Amino acid sequence: MSEIERLESRAYKTYKARLAATERLQARQRAWNTILLALSLATTAASIALLTEPQMYGAAGPTVLVCISVLALVASLAVAGLDYGVRSRNMFMNYRGLQQLSMEAENFNLQGNIDEQTLQKLWSRYNSLLDDSENHTTADYASINGGSEVGNWHRRASLLVTLSPYIALVVPVLVLLPLVQWVLRDGKL
Repeated sequence: MSEIERLESRAYKTYKARLAATERLQARQRAWNTILLALSLATTAASIALLTEPQMYGAAGPTVLVCISVLALVASLAVAGLDYGVRSRNMFMNYRGLQQLSMEAENFNLQGNIDEQTLQKLWSRYNSLLDDSENHTTADYASINGGSEVGNWHRRASLLVTLSPYIALVVPVLVLLPLVQWVLRDGKL
């Protein structure tokens, strides 16, 4: 394999993995936004309902709602620290640069003529692009490259982490159930 073929292959695989990372980060941002919004709405509605019907959630209801609200706040702060949106955008910009480099390398490879200085400039751009962004995960790479059992395990674990906020939507549903039952039973807000 020639140097330009090697560069083309690496740039292609890297940009595909960075695209997978972009999509993973975007999915996690959407998932966390969904659960945090649902928790905020549910705890706010439940707190307002407690003003009218103090025993709606039982004797410990207000304490449980405060605990859920504090957990939502802590989760919100943690998610803000993870900065999924900005990281996704940065990864997307890096993916686009790598995609462009891959196409240039492919064109040079098809032409069959590249001088050493141009090749070194392309390698230098490739390395700069690698340095400009966080790396993709093993799961991101495995999602575009098929892979080993280890890669498959990483993909499944990554998917579980991405979907876990949606699984947690059971909490706001459970918070809202007594409120919905109360409204249906008493017919008032």
